Amino acid sequence: MKVDRTKLKKTPTEAPADCRALIEKLKGCSDEQLVTELQQIKTWNIGKCELYHWVDLLDRFDALLAEAGRPVEAMSWMLACDRPERQPLKALLLALLNFTALLIEYDFSRHLYSSTQHLTTLLASSDMHVVLAVLNLLYVFSKRSNYITRLGSERRGPLLARLQHLAESWGGKENGFGLAECCRDLHMMKYPPSATTLHFEFYAEPGVEVKVDKRATSTTLHYIHIEQLDKISESPSEIMESLTKMYSIPKDKQMLLFTHIRLAHGFSNHKKRLQAVQARLHAISILVYSNALQESANSILYNGLIEELVDVLQITDKQLMDIKAASLRTLTSIVHLERTPKLSSIIDCTGTASYHGFLPVLVRNCIQAMIDPSMEPYPHQFATALFSFLYHLASYDAGGEALVSCGMMEALLKVIKFLGDEQDQITFVTRAVRVVDLITNLDMAAFQSHSGLSIFIYRLEHEVDLCRRECPFVIKPKVQRPPAAALPEGEDMETDMEVTDVAMESSPGPSAEARPDPPAPAAVAGTSGAAGPAPRGGVQCIPQRAALLKSMLNFLKKAIQDPAFSDGIRHVMDGSLPTSLKHIISNAEYYGPSLFLLATEVVTVFVFQEPSLLSSLQDNGLTDVMLHALLIKDVPATREVLGSLPNVFSALCLNARGLQSFVQCQPFERLFKVLLSPDYLPAMRRRRSSDPLGDTASNLGSAVDELMRHQPTLKTDATTAIIKLLEEICSLGRDPRYICQKPSMQKADGTAAAPPPRSPHAAEEASSEDEEEEEVQAMQSFGAAQQSEAEPSQTVVGTEERIPIPLMDYILNVMKFVESILSNNTTDDHCQEFVAQRGLRPLVTILGLPNLPVDFPTSAACQAVAGVCKSILTLSHEPKVLQEGLVQLEAVLSALEPLHRPIEAPGGSVLLRELAAAGAVADATLSAQATPLLHALTAAHAFIMMFVHTCRVGQSEIRAISVNQWGSQLGLSVLGKLSQLYCSLVWESTVLLSLCTPNSLPPGCEFGQADMQKLVPKEEKTAPSPPQGGRRPEAEAEAPGPAGGAGGSDPPPAGGLLEGMGLEGEPLAPMETDEPSGSDPKAKAKITPAMAARIKQIKPLLSASSRLGRALAELFGLLVKLCVGSPVRQRRSHHAAAAAPAPTAAARATASALTRLLTKGLSWQPPPYTPTPRFRLTFFICSVGFTSPMLFDERKFPYHLMLQKFLCSGGHNALFE
Repeated sequence: MKVDRTKLKKTPTEAPADCRALIEKLKGCSDEQLVTELQQIKTWNIGKCELYHWVDLLDRFDALLAEAGRPVEAMSWMLACDRPERQPLKALLLALLNFTALLIEYDFSRHLYSSTQHLTTLLASSDMHVVLAVLNLLYVFSKRSNYITRLGSERRGPLLARLQHLAESWGGKENGFGLAECCRDLHMMKYPPSATTLHFEFYAEPGVEVKVDKRATSTTLHYIHIEQLDKISESPSEIMESLTKMYSIPKDKQMLLFTHIRLAHGFSNHKKRLQAVQARLHAISILVYSNALQESANSILYNGLIEELVDVLQITDKQLMDIKAASLRTLTSIVHLERTPKLSSIIDCTGTASYHGFLPVLVRNCIQAMIDPSMEPYPHQFATALFSFLYHLASYDAGGEALVSCGMMEALLKVIKFLGDEQDQITFVTRAVRVVDLITNLDMAAFQSHSGLSIFIYRLEHEVDLCRRECPFVIKPKVQRPPAAALPEGEDMETDMEVTDVAMESSPGPSAEARPDPPAPAAVAGTSGAAGPAPRGGVQCIPQRAALLKSMLNFLKKAIQDPAFSDGIRHVMDGSLPTSLKHIISNAEYYGPSLFLLATEVVTVFVFQEPSLLSSLQDNGLTDVMLHALLIKDVPATREVLGSLPNVFSALCLNARGLQSFVQCQPFERLFKVLLSPDYLPAMRRRRSSDPLGDTASNLGSAVDELMRHQPTLKTDATTAIIKLLEEICSLGRDPRYICQKPSMQKADGTAAAPPPRSPHAAEEASSEDEEEEEVQAMQSFGAAQQSEAEPSQTVVGTEERIPIPLMDYILNVMKFVESILSNNTTDDHCQEFVAQRGLRPLVTILGLPNLPVDFPTSAACQAVAGVCKSILTLSHEPKVLQEGLVQLEAVLSALEPLHRPIEAPGGSVLLRELAAAGAVADATLSAQATPLLHALTAAHAFIMMFVHTCRVGQSEIRAISVNQWGSQLGLSVLGKLSQLYCSLVWESTVLLSLCTPNSLPPGCEFGQADMQKLVPKEEKTAPSPPQGGRRPEAEAEAPGPAGGAGGSDPPPAGGLLEGMGLEGEPLAPMETDEPSGSDPKAKAKITPAMAARIKQIKPLLSASSRLGRALAELFGLLVKLCVGSPVRQRRSHHAAAAAPAPTAAARATASALTRLLTKGLSWQPPPYTPTPRFRLTFFICSVGFTSPMLFDERKFPYHLMLQKFLCSGGHNALFE
């Protein structure tokens, strides 16, 4: 079936150039050309890429597989590809299967492949060539990923059943069917006659004519017995066809019968017999890797099987190399059956533990043949299987010890030292390095006696030198930089551009922000210290060489820390190693993020191991190259690289000279820019919820905190840079050119659907699919800034174009980062520094940025800002946090003044009028210019959330700080305005809700209608929309409760808000329904499309006002608790309560302000033109509902202070009027 396009990513990354070229070339081929093209591709020479770039080709392949597997008419067992006249189709099929196997081996997102049911069909081909090609592809799937284990059962079941039939035992050695015997070209007399006899027993399905006597037929055992099947000239499918016509064979047994026919029919032909052996070995391996052997393990992996497999290896015939390779692969898979008792028998049978044992001699001969030009090398496939087997053996202790005792080290080091550098050869060197790595965990002596370390470093130098031919660039920093102060202002802006193509020029991140028009690269070349521009053209290191470098660097990283090496390690950086590392670190785009990371880690580990030698690295310029690569160029965008940075910097700052070079690079501003760049967003997200260590931003923060504690001199610089970062966010949030991306777009920045966890043994070559996928994305976002960010999606509001930026993501990441820097330790030194450098203003300003969307206050980003404020308050006991918040909140409240002025008759909602007045209504709620009141409400809500968060603390000192702030002049004025805002909000919500509810207004009433008419989308204006309330006059007094914003559960039902705007937020149950119900069954049908469109636009207004109302109620309730002090709970009511401490002046003042609010609510008068008295009723229900929790606690104990103030302010009079 075709690839399911819905599973593809929204914004795919670009395929590497060589990969694109190949895809286009193959897409353009006719079927005849396709065969020749595919047959030429024997090894994979292009970069790793995503499978979804290949979707079009895979769909074409799928159609060809379907064609090949289609049964010929009138014969259900004869497949199209088996017809003698369809020879070209078969050739194409084989080429296509082999190519797909290569493709699957070298790319990711394999879950997209969807032609498995055709593969299952083709396993029933009469031609073993086809069966083997299919098995080869399935083998790659099973070994490289857990694709087969994750197939749906309707696909996995038939596939595994057919594999089980292929893998079943033929009777074993004692019955004359040993694998080695079957491989030899012996006369048929040497095999038991049963070899070509078909004997098949089954219980027949009762035929139609014998329906009557059911019991007798269903249990009768039928059997088919045909001797000398190989003499029959028909093909297996024709034989099967006639047998199915003669006997009624049960459906589930037919495939098994066909497999037997095919085997018996071809057994006497040596070539076909070999193919059958090979297919059986392949099928066993696939079943083992797919964890599909549970019940049949003992019959398929019967006791003599391992000896038989080793016997196959010992056959001297040169023609049987493919079978030997298959036999090795099967042994390798058996090694992997976890906790297998078979491992020891494999070691015994192959003689691995002794120098002259069979396997060690075989390996030494194979290696000798590889490096000695006069000898004929073993076939590639066989050598690969042999090395793979060694690797898997070495990964178990028993196997590793056996390899140590047979002296394998010398032979493996020979491979690393002498083998050439064609692609096929490199893969053997890589495997040798990995085996050495595993063996040295058990035994270092042999490695050192053969001077392994110098062989490794020499080979590394050799490989890097080959890479230099493709990519000669190296960073050559000036060793003496001018002191930072002397740099003219513009210059540090330009340094981003030094390496011409690496900077993300088009991304709307801070780098593009700082200079609207980047200086021409030519001008920069003068100032930059780089040797020529960085390589363009996106050349990349071939995957085989990258894998080799990776395994060597991994080994070095381990060796440097190994105590056994302590003497030799001091000199490891004297030779060519630093030069090789410099090249890798200079060319992250060429080598890929993980090699770049490994190279920096090798240096870091070395410095921590031998701190006294840091100065020698500084002398040979390695550290300068690292600083340049990490701070002046853009770092690769993967979470691992970002997370490692502070650790690398700690190492480079271990001596004074290093610290000085580090500071000169203005490190923090450059490093923190990462948090505001779209390219790094995917790396910031948690890859899976199972990631235990939190996310990249928090980890980065705690690491920077450690760096600041190691090097106290860096504290001021780092804090300045943090504050600059906050200011940067504020400027992004204020700038009218930008607009916050809608969350729906935020998914589209290239985050991969996380592939599922992999089975443990699939890890031989691929480290792990998701890391690799991430790397590929990083590589691709490296060369070109993500286009999706800057160009296409510009939102038009009014007339001006606005660029969408992921502002909420930025705020969330920066806040997590700052939070973990400030509160990683419980000391307040970082907080004090932050406050001293006036960081509070930009921090608090973030809450009220105009570009934030209306739902910001309820988002995680807003929570995170409040969290940082709370941390500063609790750690440093700094009242300025609250002061700053109150100052800014007061400004916002002043902007909300118009909300308190009721609209002149015929009346309506202030917010609605504002929305109606905005020209382009579609996105008016997004634009602070179009709807200033709505955005001011959002800002006020965000501030309220921050205060609610900071007031919720237990420490009495901090509660005292809070009360004092609220009781101050400023605090009381803010409270006064908040109480006015609260009344206005209750009124607005009541009005908006009634406008959303059909029939809640009397017919012909003009209330709010003018504004509602303006909301109709342009195209609907022509249709005469019926007057809104004109349908059912008798429903006039229908309660507004059940209509909670008809048509979607998104905003909290406002009915709930109005009824129970009390503290504990207990909305009455009927409020939760979404549609008018109960009281008016016909009302459902009343919402015309025009009405629905309006309601959709009113929804944000209603939800904004009702959410804010709830938040205010919560804040007031918390303030009550703060003023009263924690309520004293008495165990027994007849004990006199212990006298609570007298409330402070500030607490008294705050309490008075709060009770004034209650009085105001209870003595409120609606505007004179209110259409129905019900509005006033709703309002009072609200006020009374809200009054109770303000005066009494949850257990109805009175708050004495509040009651006293309530009486003073005349509240009781208002209540009883």
